[in-house]
Amino acid sequence: MSFQIRESTRLALEAFDFRDDAGKQIIWTEGQLEIIDCIVNRESPDHKTRIEIIAATRYGKSIAVAAGVLIRVVTKPEKWAIVAGTKDKARIIQEYIVMFALNNPMIRTQLVGEEALDRMRMKHSQDEIGFRRKGRVKVFSADATKVNQVSNALMGFGSPNIIEDESSLVPDVLQAKVMRMLGDSVDNFLVKIGNPFNRNHFLRTWKSERYYKIFIDYERGIREGRYTEDYISEMRDEPLFDILYGCLFPEEGTIDESGWLPLLTDTELERCFVEDEPLVGTPKLGGDVAGGGRNYSTMVVRAVNVARLIYKENQPDTMLYAGSVVAKARIYSVNNREMAIDKVGIGKGATDRIKEMVGSEVGVSGGETPNQPDRFVNARAEWYWRGREWLLHGGKLIKDDDWYQLTRIKWKPQDGTGKIIIMSKQQMLKEGVESPDVADGFSLTFVKSDMPTSYQQPQMVNRQQNREAINDDPY
Repeated sequence: MSFQIRESTRLALEAFDFRDDAGKQIIWTEGQLEIIDCIVNRESPDHKTRIEIIAATRYGKSIAVAAGVLIRVVTKPEKWAIVAGTKDKARIIQEYIVMFALNNPMIRTQLVGEEALDRMRMKHSQDEIGFRRKGRVKVFSADATKVNQVSNALMGFGSPNIIEDESSLVPDVLQAKVMRMLGDSVDNFLVKIGNPFNRNHFLRTWKSERYYKIFIDYERGIREGRYTEDYISEMRDEPLFDILYGCLFPEEGTIDESGWLPLLTDTELERCFVEDEPLVGTPKLGGDVAGGGRNYSTMVVRAVNVARLIYKENQPDTMLYAGSVVAKARIYSVNNREMAIDKVGIGKGATDRIKEMVGSEVGVSGGETPNQPDRFVNARAEWYWRGREWLLHGGKLIKDDDWYQLTRIKWKPQDGTGKIIIMSKQQMLKEGVESPDVADGFSLTFVKSDMPTSYQQPQMVNRQQNREAINDDPY
């Protein structure tokens, strides 16, 4: 093991004997011990009081932070604040603290009051925990819409010790207030931990010499036995692999000042163009309804191998559009159950008419709950992301300049939750981008998920080689 924990940390871990809910002793890996060591000693091995940890998701960083914080608050009269994008996120660390407290008789005796213990047994988590030696831990939500409220609550708690969980999702404006609050105490300590979602304060401090850095990507996780090669191979096909497991910040120039990234680059899109190709497998039809003006009503038909733009008209008559949908569906042999038309706003009349004509419900709304609510803000984000993955894994597009609308679709991890969100049409219009009618039609063919017939790995630049070339520096 290249990292050597300090004697104080080793003795504390032996004394606390941390166990999980099954009563099994926790076996700490090297990276976890490095995290615990910095918190237990309230400084890094080189005496820095600013720690930044970039660690792959599901590595076990939260449980390590919980162990370190618990050792401090049980043995010392300190306040520790856990700040995260949402209280649910912050409570992840708190829940581990509660688990350790309930499973260890020595720690349990240090809890303030049996009433608190009973509440923990029932709820297994709470916002604030107190210990007999006056140590306290409290969680706070870094809600971007309630910056003043959150900062006032932090000031009221008055903690000189801050843990920022998923720190890159903490807005810059709240981060500035956290730093000013730390300045109220000469002796203060900050740990920033998370995945590199944004090139914001989390990247700026990663570059700073003031910070001690702990970097744990999936390769280190495999070496330490936290992941298997098979698991990582499987996760490569999941959203945000480079960020969540590769621990790489988004490349410069691909992200704007608000954190938005393009759904596809021009190069990625152009790799998908073909002059012509027959549809293979079950065809699907997606349609976006417009009411005239500068917007277009569109239809896209897609099979498992290729997508084609089959209709783009400035057609304000929604009844005529409804008839065109039914006619196109017959031409391309689209089953009624494989049609998805946007029913929001002006689309309601068209989808009602289509339902009358074919006897099936075809209307869908991007604001609906996605199939994976832990990953996507809404169904629209899920559909667009499915389209992105389909194209990167070998899906083709019959060449048409209108497909470049897909490069103007932007996404980002939502502040606080990390869920994928697609920029709204209203926000796009404010930025001077016309309604992406063709792109929307394409996304609607992914109301049901599928993959190309000849599945292949995503065609991406080998960023692993780039990272090695700059000495494992993830920015």
